[in-house]
Amino acid sequence: MAPRRIRKGKKPERTAAPQGGRPTVALALGALMIVSVFAGVVLFLIPEDAPTITYGVEAEFLQETIETSQGGQSDFVLVVRNTGSHGDSFDVAVQSNDGGFDIAVEAGFESVDVALGKRLPLLVHVTSPNAGLLYATLRVSSQGDPATSTSLRLYVNASGEFGNTTQHGNSVDVWYAGIQASDGILFDTNIESIFKSDYPRKGSASEHYDLLTAPNVGCEATGVPDDNCQAQRQMIPGFDNKLVGMREGQTLAVRIPAQDAYGTNPESHALGGQDLIFFITLAAIV
Repeated sequence: MAPRRIRKGKKPERTAAPQGGRPTVALALGALMIVSVFAGVVLFLIPEDAPTITYGVEAEFLQETIETSQGGQSDFVLVVRNTGSHGDSFDVAVQSNDGGFDIAVEAGFESVDVALGKRLPLLVHVTSPNAGLLYATLRVSSQGDPATSTSLRLYVNASGEFGNTTQHGNSVDVWYAGIQASDGILFDTNIESIFKSDYPRKGSASEHYDLLTAPNVGCEATGVPDDNCQAQRQMIPGFDNKLVGMREGQTLAVRIPAQDAYGTNPESHALGGQDLIFFITLAAIV
């Protein structure tokens, strides 16, 4: 008799019971990191309010009326000020020319870059073919917003007569005003109307209204004598050189680089390292 086969059933598989309680610390930190990154991305994508951009310009002449003779050349010093909210470039052009002048803006300064809140001077050369009290209008406009502009008139009284022309070795009397080419700040003048105006000036500028005598114009600084020069010049080279060839009664201006003014070393003089502009009327040859 065959033995009976007894079937053995499979043992039931054990399943691990889920553990209750809080998530692990690592899981919590990971979730927090994901939330932080997501929040940062959202904040990055939200644009900030754009800054308000404004445009503004002011302009003035160091002296707006110049006396000259018919057919004579004169120079005006125009100072442009940026009153907008950021740096800007400005175009200088003739708006109207009722005097029939030949007007030329200083080469390289037909458009000027002016930092926020700063001033920049430039020269305007004017020749008057007609006689009488004449005027023209200049326009200074923003390149950022051409609708933002200012207009100003220059006047030429071309009813006078020029006198003699200065020669190498002459001594001359002059009216003058000196400004810094970098910002237009006045540092010295003997022209009463300019000093007493509200034009910005250095605190060290002193009040004096006597004619300045410039001896031995065009002579060497070493004082080596020649046919015209028995002594040396007394003015800085750039100023002195401009006086040679001017006519009595003529008003001109000159831009002087630092090396022809008070030198390139800022420590050598209060105006060391500064380019300068001088506005000059030659009163007489003495």
